[in-house]
Amino acid sequence: MLRRVVVTAVVMAAGVIGCAPWGPPPSPREVMEADRAFASATAERGGEGWAAYFAPDGRMYRQRGYVDGRDAIRELMVPAFADTTTALRWDPDTAVVAAAGDLAYTLGHWESVVRTAAGDSVVARGNYVTLWRRQSDGSWKVALDIGNQAAAP
Repeated sequence: MLRRVVVTAVVMAAGVIGCAPWGPPPSPREVMEADRAFASATAERGGEGWAAYFAPDGRMYRQRGYVDGRDAIRELMVPAFADTTTALRWDPDTAVVAAAGDLAYTLGHWESVVRTAAGDSVVARGNYVTLWRRQSDGSWKVALDIGNQAAAP
């Protein structure tokens, strides 16, 4: 009898530990909307909008390494987005949410347009993956952002 009680308690505890704290996993559409809001905030507020979507311990990979933490990301990106000759736009193509509902990722494409002094535009394109972590308030924050530049056509 005691063995049955112990086994039942262990199974119930495992079930509770494995449950997502928010109920069923969120829809991928919710994460796509978070990604689009991230893009809008960046277009409207530049580096401050960019940094605001990162978790405090978020990480951003760049060609020459990574930037660790929201404050360091803000420090790097505020001056970068202050350059009004450059515009960055992106849009997610898909989102996948983990069964537990606490992590998700988006895949998408980005485009950067630089206006030269001569009035020409130089366009660069690429792809990205953003790993999102659901916060205790239910919002999504960027845990990891990675992008690559597509080969020139």
